[in-house]
This record gives sequence, structure tokens and C-alpha cells, in this order.
Amino acid sequence: MLDLLAYAQSSSGQINTSYTLITLIFYALIAVLFFMPGVQQKMYTYFVARDIENGLTKLENFSKNAKKKTIELLKKSGAANAEELTEKFAEWFVIDPVNVEPTDIINRMKLLTRTSEDKIRQIIMLSLPNLDPVTRSKIQVSAEVVNALNTIYKVIRHYLLLGKKLNSYYILLQLQSIVPMIIKMAESYEKAQDVFIKGIPVGDSLGPLVASRFLMNINEKWTPSREVVAGETEFEGRRLIVLKAEGPMPTVGTPGEAVENVINKLEGRVNRIITVDAAAKLEGEQTGSIAEGVGVAMGDPGPEKIAIERVAVKYNIPIDAVIVKMSMEEAITEMPKEVYDASEKVVEMVKQLIRERTKPGDTVVLIGVGNTCGVAQ
Repeated sequence: MLDLLAYAQSSSGQINTSYTLITLIFYALIAVLFFMPGVQQKMYTYFVARDIENGLTKLENFSKNAKKKTIELLKKSGAANAEELTEKFAEWFVIDPVNVEPTDIINRMKLLTRTSEDKIRQIIMLSLPNLDPVTRSKIQVSAEVVNALNTIYKVIRHYLLLGKKLNSYYILLQLQSIVPMIIKMAESYEKAQDVFIKGIPVGDSLGPLVASRFLMNINEKWTPSREVVAGETEFEGRRLIVLKAEGPMPTVGTPGEAVENVINKLEGRVNRIITVDAAAKLEGEQTGSIAEGVGVAMGDPGPEKIAIERVAVKYNIPIDAVIVKMSMEEAITEMPKEVYDASEKVVEMVKQLIRERTKPGDTVVLIGVGNTCGVAQ
């Protein structure tokens, strides 16, 4: 009995010793492999690439969903070649003008932008010749979303494959650091597509909403430039000319050209220009907070904004700006209550600004800048 017990203890000891030895050898091999030249970097590269691939899958799904919604909208509108049109929208591009020699770059940028917009409209109208302006604008915005998401997906995929091809941990590490922000932006675009298709006012509709408060009491309106409506009224002895993009279709119009045309027609007899727009908030700032400053409040790549600046300089007209702050997602999705509430405060703020900085007999031009989706006049 004692011999059997001793044998069992001896066998158990041998097993424990063998297990410990195998474990040590295993960890030693892992440590050797881990610190071998190139192995550590390959392991890092593998895990970083896997993380990026997960993000890329989300971006691909956003792109596919946007295409699906656009195809459904086109088919609902009567397009027989919905899939073909959607792919054309997805791959559409505009080549930036030469900027190393900046002379007249604004006019060249304006030409390319307008040409692109006209071509997209032409593509839509060729397939749907009897389409009403509101539905056409919804399809156009949907096409822009498809194009943006498709481009984001392809660019991230390009750098992922390039990083893997070169086995570059540092390319992938930089890509990994920005992918979460890219995904958040892409998610906002996907949400925005639903809102624009439904014709719901978005956060960026703040400017047109403020302008509509003045325009709704004006019977006679005119069109000073493409997709912009204007009206004239009197406010406490001042001549007030109000402009906004023509709603309720989702468009920002051509506000810079409109202001330029109006002021030139008046031969510069304007005492003040007031611009109202949504603006990107910084983290920590409150949605719907209002700020006042000077200059043209407009998120434009150049042509529209500079048109106002140039005509203001030409006739020496001061420019005031009132902005309401919001995140990018809030700007392109359903208007938050805080922004709607702020619009009422901005209306009163604009009235007070006119009282304080102009006198009876003066002429003031007010521009509500932004996408006028769901906001009529």
C-alpha cells in the first residue's frame, strides 16, 4: 500500500514537472518569436489591420445602404435604369482647378461646380423628364450622399491595402487613429439621406428658417439668382430685403450671386448686410448656442462667399454675422429642438441689430444661409 502511494506521488511529481517544463518552453518560444526581427511588427500590423477591416466593413455597409435607398427613390420616381444611374452617381468626380497659380481661381471653381451640378441634373432629367423640382432635388442630394460614402469607403480601403502590401505598421497605425472619426462622419451621412428624402428640416436649415419668418408676410417675391428667392419689406422705417434658398426642396441655392445681383441693381445703396447661418460647434459647446460677429457666415468652398465679400468691398458695406452652433451630424440630420428654439431668438437678435446699427431710411440685406430642406417661404 505504501509502495503504491509512493509510486503515485512519484508519477504525479513527474507529470507536474513535465507540464511546467512544457509551459516554460512554450512561453520561451513565444518570447523568442515575439522579439525576433520583424515578427513583432508583423503581429502589430496584423492586429491593427484587423481593427481597420472591421471599420471598413461598416463603411461598406453605409455605402451599400445609401445606394439601395437611392435606387428605391429612383424606381419610385419611375426610373427604369435606377441601378445604372446610382453607380454613375457613386463614381462621379470633379477635378479641382489649378491652384499653384491662383489668378481667377474663384471663377474657375464656380464654373466647375456649376457644370457638375448641371450635369447631375441633366442625368436625372434625361431618365425622368417629367420630374418635379422637389423630387429632383431629393434625388440630387441622395446622389451626393452616395458619392460621398462611396468615396470614403474606397479611400480607406486603398490605404488599408497599401499598408498591408508594404507591411507598414505606421501607415496602418495612422489610419487606425482616424477610422473612428470617419465612421462617425459616414454614419451621419447615412442618417442625413433619410431626412432629406423625407423633406424634414435639418439643422443647417436654421438660416432659411430665420429668413422665412420675414418672408412669410411678403406677398411679392422674385428670383435674384438660381434657386434663391427674395422679398422686400419695411422694418421700423428701414428697407429690408430678405433672401434665402427656394424651398421646400433641399438646396442651398446661389446666395452669393443673389446678394451680388441685388446690391448691384441698387447701385450699392445698401447700408448693411446681415448673414445668418449654422456653424460647427466645438466639443463642450452647447447645441443651439448663438454667437455674433462680422463677416460672411457661410460654409461655402469659395465662389458664393467671395461674391458677397467683393460686392461689400466695392460699395464699402459692413457685414454682420449671426451663427447658431451645432455638430456636423446635427447640421445634416433632423433639426434639434435646441436649434429650432434658437431660430426664434435669432429673429429678435436680427431685429435688434437692425435697430442699433442702422437708422430709418437705410437699406438692409438679410441672407438666411443654409439648406432650405422642408422650409418654404
